[in-house]
Amino acid sequence: MSKILRISFIVLIFISACSTPRQLTELIVNAGEAFKSEDYNESLRLFEEFMASQNNDPLHIPDSIYRGAGLSAFNLEKSDKALRYLNQIRHSEVADYKVHFALAHLNREIDNLSREITALESYFETKPADKPDRELKKRLFETYVESRNYEKALEVWAEIETYASKNEKLLNRYFSINQALENEENLDYIARDLLALNPNNTDALFHLAKHYFWRAENRYQSEMETYERNRTHRQYAQLLRAFEVLNADFHTSLNYFLRLYKMDPKPSYARYIGNIYLRFDDKSKARYYHGKAEG
Repeated sequence: MSKILRISFIVLIFISACSTPRQLTELIVNAGEAFKSEDYNESLRLFEEFMASQNNDPLHIPDSIYRGAGLSAFNLEKSDKALRYLNQIRHSEVADYKVHFALAHLNREIDNLSREITALESYFETKPADKPDRELKKRLFETYVESRNYEKALEVWAEIETYASKNEKLLNRYFSINQALENEENLDYIARDLLALNPNNTDALFHLAKHYFWRAENRYQSEMETYERNRTHRQYAQLLRAFEVLNADFHTSLNYFLRLYKMDPKPSYARYIGNIYLRFDDKSKARYYHGKAEG
């Protein structure tokens, strides 16, 4: 027996058990027909008329009536009413994927993240296998990131990566997960992918700017410390070779920071720029940017 027939059967049993007048049976049938023909104003009016006949008492109103009324209201963009009716049945057996789809959208509207996640999860548990789900799958990923449920977010990312990685907003979310989990190696690759999508992505620019700065600075400190302990011609030659490499990293970092500073002259960017110019022994520019950093 199909779900629709089973629901109708339950409603009719309910009506018979309560000795409901014949008009109420016709009311339910007419409401269902109006809903099926997408006349949602009429279906909502009829479903609510039935509820009024039962004094709006949930104990005397079948779940299928709340489903019909809630989905009718949802299609009419009457969000408060839709949410009120559908919340009555969200744990009911009549709560199919259409109900969970509506609840996911409705809870997002009121910024109820936990309820939205529950609705999205229930949607994927109940939806037909052939039902397209790309947009809702992307939204499920976003909700897991927003709720800091990073392990589940990574599971969903594995399913959507082929198309989500071409979306700057979603890739930025994936970037933020790896930041939170301190996956530094992944961050370098993701930052470059972000810049391929948008050369002015500030998260990616800032990450790479710091990456090259600290790689150069840490090597500078290490090489200088080694040279101070062993001041030989051979060690000095090694120091000069190291400077060639780390200066290239400082230049790369500087280019990123100058781009960031041009977009938004933050004191933190200016401080990094000033420090790099100090390493280049350009005291004039170092003073200028350190002055900007101090405001």
